[in-house]
Amino acid sequence: MNSIDIIKYLETLYPKQNAYDWDNVGIQVGSPNNRVRKVLITLDVTKEVVQEAIDQKVELIISHHPLIFKPILNVQTESPRGWIIQKLIKHNICLYSMHTNYDVTDGGMNDHFASLLGLVNTSLLDDVEGIGRIGDLSNPLPFDEFVQLVKTLVKQSQIKLIGNARTTIRRVAFSLGSGSQHFSYAKKKGADLYLTGDVTYHTALDAEQMGYTILDISHYAEVIFKDNIQSIVKTQFPDIEILSSIIDTNPYQTI
Repeated sequence: MNSIDIIKYLETLYPKQNAYDWDNVGIQVGSPNNRVRKVLITLDVTKEVVQEAIDQKVELIISHHPLIFKPILNVQTESPRGWIIQKLIKHNICLYSMHTNYDVTDGGMNDHFASLLGLVNTSLLDDVEGIGRIGDLSNPLPFDEFVQLVKTLVKQSQIKLIGNARTTIRRVAFSLGSGSQHFSYAKKKGADLYLTGDVTYHTALDAEQMGYTILDISHYAEVIFKDNIQSIVKTQFPDIEILSSIIDTNPYQTI
């Protein structure tokens, strides 16, 4: 089994052409023809994650966020990205990233999160960009219970509340990652609240002034990518060891 066999399978599920034009998905570093016995799934590609891959003798890393978004002018090994590229090549590790193609494709990030939340009657939040979902909780929850559910799913002890807490949550809209610009769609379509990350100060003010509720669950909420892709790849390739990175790549700390 080579890396390309796993990559080709994933691209049947989440085609590269579904990614946004500004995105950079696919093979980032290394050869897709290297032999694979062990795979590591990660949200981000950091020095710590790459060292984990080296220590675990991994031949393929599958990440959600690409290591390389824009063309690079040099590979200085003293820089974090240069160090990562050098180590990947030295240890014959192929790096493959599936970003917005995973986000927007049916069965990808949005549908997986909707399933975890227990949403039914789901539909696209933004029909133009093909992003986000809105749907109804199969069992309405008190606000505090809903918040605790979200914290558990996205592996965070704290999230930000914008606006006022609701009494009962029945209809939910979300766009994981940086989706603050879509909150008006959630309000127009009747969601009790909107979940997303990277909500800007002025967007938060606008929502608060409009009397709308947003939960900023941070960009790290996309960590749900790891368990989902691990399960998918493990099911298709049972003879290969599929690891979910144990590195917490969330750059924000609570003090």
